[in-house]
Amino acid sequence: MSVISIDENDDVLKATDSYRQQRRNVVALYLLALLVMTVLFGWLLHEQYQQEIEAAESRITARANVVTEWAKGVFAQSGQALFGLTEILATQEIPDSDNTQLLQRSLENLTSYLPMIDEVGVFDSEGRLLASSRAGRDADIDISETRFFKVFQHSQQRELITPLYWSKSDQRYYLYHGRRVDTPTGDFAGVAVSNIVPEVFSESLEQMSVFDGESISLVDSGLKFIARYPIPGDQFPVGKQIESSETAQRLVSGDATFSLSAKSPIDGRERLFRIQWVGEYPMLAVVGIDLHELLKAWRQRALILSLVMLVIALLGAWGARHYLSRLALTYQLRQRIEEREQARAEAQIAAAAFQTHLGILITDARGCILKVNETFTRITGYSEAEIVGKNPRMFSTGLQNAAFYRRLWKGVIKAGNWEGEIWSQRKNGELFPEWLTISAVYSVEGTLTHYVATMSDISERKAAEQEIHQLAFYDPLTGLANRRLFMDRMGTALKELHRHQRCGALLFVDIDNFKQINDTLGHYAGDQLLQGIARRMGQMLRDTDTLARLGGDEFAVLIEGIDGSSAQTTQLAERIANKLLAILSEPIELAEESITITGCIGITLMSSGEHNVDDYLQQVDMALFQAKNSGRHTVCFFDPAMQAALLAHVRLEADLHLALANQQWQLYYQPQVNHHGTITGVEVLLRWQHPERGLVSPGEFIPLLESTGLINDVGEWVLEDACKQLVRWSEHPRLCELTISVNISPLQFRDDHFLRRVNDVFERTRAPLHRLKLEVTESLFLEARDDARDKMLALKAQGVRFSLDDFGTGYSSLAYLAQLPLDQLKIDQSFVQQVLESEANAAIVESTIVLAESLSLEVIAEGVETEAQQSWLLDHDCQAYQGYLFGRPVEAKAFEAMMLA
Repeated sequence: MSVISIDENDDVLKATDSYRQQRRNVVALYLLALLVMTVLFGWLLHEQYQQEIEAAESRITARANVVTEWAKGVFAQSGQALFGLTEILATQEIPDSDNTQLLQRSLENLTSYLPMIDEVGVFDSEGRLLASSRAGRDADIDISETRFFKVFQHSQQRELITPLYWSKSDQRYYLYHGRRVDTPTGDFAGVAVSNIVPEVFSESLEQMSVFDGESISLVDSGLKFIARYPIPGDQFPVGKQIESSETAQRLVSGDATFSLSAKSPIDGRERLFRIQWVGEYPMLAVVGIDLHELLKAWRQRALILSLVMLVIALLGAWGARHYLSRLALTYQLRQRIEEREQARAEAQIAAAAFQTHLGILITDARGCILKVNETFTRITGYSEAEIVGKNPRMFSTGLQNAAFYRRLWKGVIKAGNWEGEIWSQRKNGELFPEWLTISAVYSVEGTLTHYVATMSDISERKAAEQEIHQLAFYDPLTGLANRRLFMDRMGTALKELHRHQRCGALLFVDIDNFKQINDTLGHYAGDQLLQGIARRMGQMLRDTDTLARLGGDEFAVLIEGIDGSSAQTTQLAERIANKLLAILSEPIELAEESITITGCIGITLMSSGEHNVDDYLQQVDMALFQAKNSGRHTVCFFDPAMQAALLAHVRLEADLHLALANQQWQLYYQPQVNHHGTITGVEVLLRWQHPERGLVSPGEFIPLLESTGLINDVGEWVLEDACKQLVRWSEHPRLCELTISVNISPLQFRDDHFLRRVNDVFERTRAPLHRLKLEVTESLFLEARDDARDKMLALKAQGVRFSLDDFGTGYSSLAYLAQLPLDQLKIDQSFVQQVLESEANAAIVESTIVLAESLSLEVIAEGVETEAQQSWLLDHDCQAYQGYLFGRPVEAKAFEAMMLA
């Protein structure tokens, strides 16, 4: 059914996705068409706009050309008049200042038929006015300092027209048109000047016909206003400066003719201007056309096209909306059909689900049972006919009280459902746990109509949970608590002890030689033994005590809730431990045999709040270790001194790893002498200069070096440093004959890489090996004697000598003395120091000397501290000695100083 539901959901999702995709396609197509139409219409309007602008530019360009030619004609008339005047003056010569009446009348006649010229004057070569067409003109006018006059005076320029120039005498603007006057010989004789009135240009422009929105203007080269049509009025008089930065920039760049769109500084209307120079004259012809008037027809066409586009867009939107409505209607119809089919399928599924593996019970709003399914009758044993119409209270077991059911129904009313674990009763009276879910069913109006309860029998699950709990917290062999449960109970016990100021005790029990039982009788018998021990110890303890098997043959006992002092707790713990040892010592029948076992017990008291679970476990483990070291069938309490010793041991071991890296090792040298008292060699003794403890005794750190495996690295360093010392002494005449004895640990010798390490040292130092003596102990030959002999022979072949140290203290054997390549026997100091007081020790030393002589071995006695001891040794033919009598171990420098003194 779940597969069908998933398939139906997939179909619904596919249909919905298809409908949404069609909607998106329609909208996208409409928007694309709208975009294409907008681009097309925009392109058409742009093209028409460009056409209007180009036509207007052509029109104003033609008009500007006309104005330019007309303005050039005005200047040409003035130029012709001045040309005729200058020709006459050049022919007749310029009269002097006393004879100018005739010239003045000629000038008056000249201005009478040239209305655009207000006045004509003639200036001599000094720039003084000779004659003027205006009667009464002041004869003292002098233009000699003007730039206008100097151009003619200092150059060959024939003609010059100025921009608008303000006349202070006449209080008006003129355009001055000047022409050079020369003598018959070509020399500069003066200047003829005409004053052109700007108003003549305004009058002429008024006679020209203009289009709507068109304007024609004339400005000088400095952008001062000359004339315009239509007339701007009094607010823009002749000579007013026109502010147009763009025009000024174009003029500076040298453009003779150009167009631009700008706001007119005269009437403020947006115009398209055509600006061009009037020939070579300082005047610009400016023809403008009002863009608003120009584009009036274009805007009408744009409005019409926009309305057309809007209508088309609305029609397209209506069509798209109509199509989308049809799509939506089709989708809704299909959805309703699918919903109807889904409802029918759900009804079938509900009917099938009613017969599921879960028990289902349906009641009305008052709690009367209306229907149950087959699974419910199978779980409870009741048939449907037996329980329909009854209340579900008939399944109550009484294990849940009334308060429980009040909370249950309160949850159903508040949240609409409740689920949880509950005990129920079958028809045969059997109680069983079930997982119950109760849901309230409401009508559309919100009225409670039914209750639906589903239930499943969880008896098997509860049993599995119990089994998992048993496996997680209990030892499967003995049924006792395992390490995990024991640790949890210890943590809880510590909290209680601290809260109520009580004492407790922790015991570790270990079976002696349990491995032998497994090896001789088999593991099955060993398991039976552990089960029997667990039963016996469990019978001896209270219910409040915890007995656990931590693993193997190790048991733990937690005694808690003891009131009283530590002394009373100690007595109680000791009595319990002795009872447990007594129980352990009772014979047990295994494999048809009677077996008696013993055990060791470590005890620690739990009374201080300063320690945690791990601390107490460590303490009791130390106590058990001490008990096992003390022998079988022993009880031992934890002593803080044990922990202090262990911590010191641990710290010392940690410091050992840093000693070599931090150069804390030092070599001391103790002299070895012959019977004449002459020093023949030294023994190298390793010392540890601890940064906090000072010199550490070799008896403390040598066993640690061997147990941690550091003896190989440290021993290699000792050998290499001793070899380097041999090399240094070999270069000194007083020290070159000395030998050096180096102690080699059996662990070093047994290392697989011992020979390689030693040969590497020899290779690095190049020491004289015939003066190197390696001291070994008897324990080296207890295991792998042949391997040791082969290594000794390999080194012997290189010149190294061997001495057997501490002879007589170990497992002395004459057999290996005869087989090993030894060169010397070293009598242990424990014998030497007792030769005068103990006849037995004296006999041992004497026998050792005789044995060495018979084996052709040298003999040396260590620990010689008195002259009497040396005399006895000498009397018994021992001629080499080492001890405090001849010198204590010292550093190399001190030894060298002693030798050279």
